[in-house]
Amino acid sequence: MRVKVAYETLNEKLILPLHYNFYLQILIYNTLSPLLATKLHNEGFIFNKRKFKLFTFSRILNTGEKIKKNGKDFLLFKNGISFYFSSPIEDIVSDFGERGLKEKEFNLLNQRLFISRIEVITTPRIEEEIIIKMLSPVTIHSTLKNPEGKNKTYYYKPNEKDFSFLIERNAKKKYSLIYENEPNELNLKIDPYRFSVKKNLSVVIFKGTPIEGYTGIFELKGSRELIMSTYDAGLGDKNSEGFGLWELWKGGKNAWGNKRIRRGRFKKRR
Repeated sequence: MRVKVAYETLNEKLILPLHYNFYLQILIYNTLSPLLATKLHNEGFIFNKRKFKLFTFSRILNTGEKIKKNGKDFLLFKNGISFYFSSPIEDIVSDFGERGLKEKEFNLLNQRLFISRIEVITTPRIEEEIIIKMLSPVTIHSTLKNPEGKNKTYYYKPNEKDFSFLIERNAKKKYSLIYENEPNELNLKIDPYRFSVKKNLSVVIFKGTPIEGYTGIFELKGSRELIMSTYDAGLGDKNSEGFGLWELWKGGKNAWGNKRIRRGRFKKRR
């Protein structure tokens, strides 16, 4: 389930660090009910000792003005911000929307915000071959040993052979958690469609750690059920840190154009 959420500022403007993913994650946790937010943050969903949060979000859809503040880069948004929030667990998205509209305001970096609108995005038709556009960078990595025996994180490029294999393996883990069913016969392949390693590289600093991901247009082939799970949960790693959200690309052969999305709203409780 996916929603588009708009936060407006009670101040004259909203200023966020250039690398804002961590702060959007904080805003999402603050919007969720405290019990659910704590459970997701501390426990999540466990697969073979690995924790998945099973939610993801897009980049900010508004264009911010780049400014300098105390020698550091920030983005200034004059009319608030909007982004997509998505999860295969409907209760998570429902909690986010209902509490978000119920609460009068939220605090982010000592700036006051409120949710002015939430649009429910109808799931598009998913086929076995689709063209997608990344709404947030897709990333996948392995932890390797360097010559000194220390751990090193290696981020794969989309044109490397192991990239698609690891994306599929990651998708199957999330599928098992979502549906409590083994995806043994399911498959998924991702290939660059309109893509440049240099132009589409996106390095995001999250809590001081650089994460390499890639934007761009990709082709997905495989089992509809497995592809569908990645639409809600995100492709690749670090989804809850703002990676892996995608939409059908309007130039793709299976896209619906302007008809592919119908919008509804959460109603504000009286």
